[in-house]
Amino acid sequence: MSKYPTAIDRAEEMETLRAALVIVRIAELELDEKAPILPVKCSHYLIAADADLLIVPANASAVGNHHAVENIMCLSRCDALMVYVARPGTGKNRVVVDIGIHGLVPVWHREYRPCLIDRVLHFVPDQDASGPAFKLTKRGLKQAADFDALNPDGI
Repeated sequence: MSKYPTAIDRAEEMETLRAALVIVRIAELELDEKAPILPVKCSHYLIAADADLLIVPANASAVGNHHAVENIMCLSRCDALMVYVARPGTGKNRVVVDIGIHGLVPVWHREYRPCLIDRVLHFVPDQDASGPAFKLTKRGLKQAADFDALNPDGI
């Protein structure tokens, strides 16, 4: 974002924050309201301490810049959801999430779409169907190997 954001920049920023807050509400996460011990540049990060999760509303220029988020993931020992709104040339805008799994070397799963399955928030790959699916609960992210919601035998 430029030094002097325009009204359009601000509207896009609000749309992204709104999308992140909807994810928080649907997953029934409790945001940490205490002042975090994170750098000031991360003041817009939403922290769900009970779920060991950072929710990072990202503007268009920050999409794909996972390095800054990785540093905070290591500092806080949390996974991360980098939420942004994709604005294709044609069609509707859509919410897209990059999922960062904390570890010695953070692992990123890019371009996931949120969806509700049995009133539980799941993230499924948008482009690469071979990627794992995730679900988000109050206790954090669970990878597809940990649940059978998407098992074809159950359909």
